[in-house]
Amino acid sequence: MRLPRKSLFGVLCCLLVFAACQQPIPTKNAQSLKKETEVFAIEGTDTLRLDRYVCMEKTDTKQPVVLFAFGGGFRGGDRASSEYIPYFECLARHGYTVISIDYRTALKTLDAQQVKSPMDFMQALQQAIQIAVSDLYTATRYVIDHSESWQIDPQSIILSGSSAGAISVLQAEYQLCQSDAGISVLPAGFQYAGVISFAGAIADVKAPTWPKRPCPILLFHGDVDRTVPYRQAALPDVGGLWGSAAIAESLDKTSASYTFYRIGNAGHVISSTPMTEQLYDILSFLDRCVMHKESLVIQTSIHAAGDSLQEAHFTIEDYLKENL
Repeated sequence: MRLPRKSLFGVLCCLLVFAACQQPIPTKNAQSLKKETEVFAIEGTDTLRLDRYVCMEKTDTKQPVVLFAFGGGFRGGDRASSEYIPYFECLARHGYTVISIDYRTALKTLDAQQVKSPMDFMQALQQAIQIAVSDLYTATRYVIDHSESWQIDPQSIILSGSSAGAISVLQAEYQLCQSDAGISVLPAGFQYAGVISFAGAIADVKAPTWPKRPCPILLFHGDVDRTVPYRQAALPDVGGLWGSAAIAESLDKTSASYTFYRIGNAGHVISSTPMTEQLYDILSFLDRCVMHKESLVIQTSIHAAGDSLQEAHFTIEDYLKENL
């Protein structure tokens, strides 16, 4: 039975013990996978590569794509980190072409001694996010241009990212909905099919607003995250980061389809653990909200086992301490 969109809001607020809710990795045949690497852009001295994971089993059907951005605080990171591979392999075996990309990590050259104030850091962070989003758009265009030879569906490109990568993919969708000038590299009228964020945020001067309805969004976030804010970390007139809780609140003011997993008592570990522990939830979101376009709002609350930690007030100073 298909449930009406709004009827699922909060209906799935299940207070579960996190340690008891780990899901076995879904399997779907033991098809052999192949990984191919190629350069998709050269930006100055940076050569940007992508890894493409596909099943070797031949099919006549064009596959949807999950385009992934790694985490690393915009200072580093690895598109082929071992913590991501089970996620890639699971998606590939369920009919998705997975493409994990490089992007420039602009904060790696930031001299901490030159950061005199939180405002200095916020400006550097905003610039780093814009560079990452630019590279993400370039990678998207590259994927679209190779859609025929790769046998993929250019209208079914789903963004996914962890931590800084999650910030980048959410920001990419946000700026697309804002008709930002940076989207000019994309074909006219292009839309992403979905976004999957593991502990991400959106950067803006004020709380997010959506002039255009965004694609379906899946959010995972721990409510005591000290690396990327669960709610917000912002400076007056300068802006900051608006985390998953603030994003969910902004989406409630639209007709957007979204799913939000709030992990109580959990920190930044949620930037990776759902990739192995909540694969069924991810596959369900992809199948229902992205591929079959069901318009749903689902909010699920999970509580991590252990001593209870209270959600703390998060500031730009906190973000600076954790990421610089």
